[in-house]
Amino acid sequence: MDNTPPASLRTWMLPMLSDAYHPTSANAASAALWQRARRVAPMGAQGDGKYYAPYPHFIARAGGAHLWDADGNHFIDYWNGAGPCVLGHGDATVCDAVAGVSAARGQLFSAPNDLEVELAETLRRIIPCAEMSVFLNAGSDILCMAMRVARAATGRDLLVKFAGSYHGWHDDFLFNISSYDGPPDEHGRYAPIAESAGLPPGPAQSIRVLDYNDLDAARALFAAEGDRIAAIVVEPVMHGPATGCIAPHPGFLAGLRALCAAHGSLLIFDEILTGFRHGLGGAQERLDVTPDLAAFGKALSNGYPIAALCGPARLIGQMSPAGRSFLSGTYNGNVVSVAAALATIARLQDGSVFRHIEALGARLAGGLDAAFQSRGVTARASCFGSMVAIHCSDRRLDSFGDVMRHHDPAVSPKLMAQLFEQGVYLKPRRVLRFAISAAHDEDDIDRTVALVDRHFAAEAGA
Repeated sequence: MDNTPPASLRTWMLPMLSDAYHPTSANAASAALWQRARRVAPMGAQGDGKYYAPYPHFIARAGGAHLWDADGNHFIDYWNGAGPCVLGHGDATVCDAVAGVSAARGQLFSAPNDLEVELAETLRRIIPCAEMSVFLNAGSDILCMAMRVARAATGRDLLVKFAGSYHGWHDDFLFNISSYDGPPDEHGRYAPIAESAGLPPGPAQSIRVLDYNDLDAARALFAAEGDRIAAIVVEPVMHGPATGCIAPHPGFLAGLRALCAAHGSLLIFDEILTGFRHGLGGAQERLDVTPDLAAFGKALSNGYPIAALCGPARLIGQMSPAGRSFLSGTYNGNVVSVAAALATIARLQDGSVFRHIEALGARLAGGLDAAFQSRGVTARASCFGSMVAIHCSDRRLDSFGDVMRHHDPAVSPKLMAQLFEQGVYLKPRRVLRFAISAAHDEDDIDRTVALVDRHFAAEAGA
């Protein structure tokens, strides 16, 4: 069986997988599971199949900031379930809430319940744009719905995204999330490169792809096609798989806000990764720019499956049953996931979690930069709150184009493999990204920095 990933993934995944990591007999249980799994699942793993070659490490359990695989190997976890577990794995408050509601009330009604009302009221209170909310189950679902609402509300077809951001697996935005085929054109636009087989031709003609932080390109695009643009969707802080951690330039998000307002388009924030990690009101509150719609997920419930689309009544009301944009889902607003979200928000309410994880983020970034400097490594830590990425460059990187032109992808594979062997769990990426949870402590951070320093000291000795 050919388990090679498709070409569109190789630009950011395969360089991280192949030669740097050499499994040993200590991983026999994962190897055996993979031999079983590859007969019944593509690449031997459910989902997107990103793993350490030549096979995935199967996780047996998690607790706090730590993971254990099927062979009993122990890891400090900076993958964080792809970002959701802002409180850490198995947070007692969230687990107790889920167990209590499940035992007392059941798991699924597929009918309205009081907890979904309480959650929508809570989001309205804490998120600037959240006059109304609807609940689905994953970020891809909710962003697909956001696009439908934008087109229904504006009567337009064009959508705008920024290269390097991932907004889910649906057809509208599965373009140019990781591939790179030369610089943008003279107007700052990228060719919309499909990232999947099986896409119909229509979406490619309805998408415009720009570089993040390039406000001039956005202005030029609106000047040319503003009357056709339904919406811009943007991560307020870029945490995508190809970029790691890139903050907006001062005025960039406000400039997008002004362009959308002037042309009757919608500004949509993808807060799947920023929401409930960079503040209780999302990055929109922290950065003081209010979008028309915002998509939340992941950290909203500390890992339970729920996502929310938030916005004013005039837009959320476009969805059924009030409007004509169809929305449905058996698991929407189920009591288990809603209870997890309410418990997570309660834990985040006093701000102590945010203070803790951001202090650790600064500690990790500072320690990494000190290690790079002392070992003469051309790299820098990019940090926003509790998210830290390693950019292997001698300059600040402000966009996907910068990453592809100025980030050295040869540095990350060896470092990632060595960290994994020493018990630090990251995921294969062109840019290594660390997501810190409330369960991490200073010892976790200091051990990680020491391992990075040791790796580069050995590299220099070699």
